[in-house]
Amino acid sequence: MIRSMSNRAGSTGMPPEGAEGTEEAERTEGTVNERTVSHLFGETVVIGEPERIAVLHPWIADYLLSLGIVPSAAVSAGPNNDQFSWYLDDHMQGTMNLGWQIPEANLELILESDPDLIIASQNQETVYDQLTQIAPTVSIAPVVDEDGIRRMRDTFQTLARMLDKEQEAEALIEKYNNQVVELEQQVSQVIGDESVMFLRLMEKELRYYGPSLFEVLYEDLGMTPPSHFPDTSSSFEVLSIEMLPEVNPDHIFLLVEHEEAHSSIQELSIWKQLNAVQNNQVYRVDYDLWFQGFGPIANELTLQDIYEKLIENN
Repeated sequence: MIRSMSNRAGSTGMPPEGAEGTEEAERTEGTVNERTVSHLFGETVVIGEPERIAVLHPWIADYLLSLGIVPSAAVSAGPNNDQFSWYLDDHMQGTMNLGWQIPEANLELILESDPDLIIASQNQETVYDQLTQIAPTVSIAPVVDEDGIRRMRDTFQTLARMLDKEQEAEALIEKYNNQVVELEQQVSQVIGDESVMFLRLMEKELRYYGPSLFEVLYEDLGMTPPSHFPDTSSSFEVLSIEMLPEVNPDHIFLLVEHEEAHSSIQELSIWKQLNAVQNNQVYRVDYDLWFQGFGPIANELTLQDIYEKLIENN
């Protein structure tokens, strides 16, 4: 059994400093464990262990599955994809598909899923109070450090504390760290300090991503960014075609969201003259994994993808 407390944090929706994911009170009533969980939008009392958990962002499903918890209901992969993320789908055969829940939440569908706990993201603040009327609700955002980098490990530990699964999370983080160390050595041997860029090609613009969303590239694997590099004040900057030669990376991880735009840019001399293009070091990446993916499963598969693209192809 779980019950929710209506106590919300201040007007910012943030809990007291350092409180998110902590257990402020714990007691035993017979064989039932009761915990008060402080989170992004307030506090929730959790009694026992929830059996039907609805999650409202794909990356939250990643963390739960990593812990061996199959959500009873989960959102689809993105605004243009009504299926679960392909790399999570095999683990969610009995999970109800809630569709995409951002920016508007389908409260009726969430209610139909009959959860006894809802895990919301930062995107559901405006409907948080309504969610608590359906089931007790905790909320979490990706943990961002003082440098603006989104941290997978810290986010994992925060959610694990909410679910009383800290030891399980620590073991998985240690496993991931070992994989990172091994691949970092291999990448260093193959590409050295050659520069690496993440570029998103949309219908009407190019977006050049800095380190804030790509901890795995620039922090975990220590890849060298181009000399012209977006800072962490925002996750990306819009880049004109004319600016590409100034960046001129040795390697490009390319997310293509519009095939006609991709065909057009490939015909431009300014594109053909880039180091990465001339050396056949442009690697197309998957939207679900590289852009929506954020969690132990997604990060491990991203490491594998990087290995295949940079190591096996060299």
